[in-house]
Amino acid sequence: MPSREINVQVSWTKSGIPTTQMIIDAAAAGMVSRKDEAYHDFISSLNFERAKDFLTKMIKLGHESVLEHIVFQFWLSMSRVASHQQVRHRMASYTQMSLRKKRNLSLDDFVVPPQIKGEDLSEWLQDIQATIDTYNKWLKRGYDVDVARQRLTQDARTDMIMTINARSLRNFFN
Repeated sequence: MPSREINVQVSWTKSGIPTTQMIIDAAAAGMVSRKDEAYHDFISSLNFERAKDFLTKMIKLGHESVLEHIVFQFWLSMSRVASHQQVRHRMASYTQMSLRKKRNLSLDDFVVPPQIKGEDLSEWLQDIQATIDTYNKWLKRGYDVDVARQRLTQDARTDMIMTINARSLRNFFN
């Protein structure tokens, strides 16, 4: 049965957490704009603690562009309707699961809104099953997946990878 508690699932990708070196490089980028020294003269002595201190100072001064050099990456799973809201503002880069390949759909491939009342859940799930049956009907009649998928509802679950820089991530949470 589809999950009702979690409309959006989020986790880090394997390399989604910024590295120490990425943070040092972001600070170095900021220092390029603030220091009289050349990059090659200060980079060898720049360590993680100095980088954190410098980035904290830059944030307090409102110079957040240096945060664009720090990148996060997440795996997201949600309904297609929620994904459209997610990508709409393009604060990040997204790669979304395609519905253009034939899939063996089940109830787990759909998101049930948590607002659906217990007494209505059975009927809601029947409607999802009817959607799956309709999708399969058009595939069995020989239509391409591109045609059959047009019968799917917006609560079909989709996965995506989101890559976002630290500045945009701060804006996203604000």
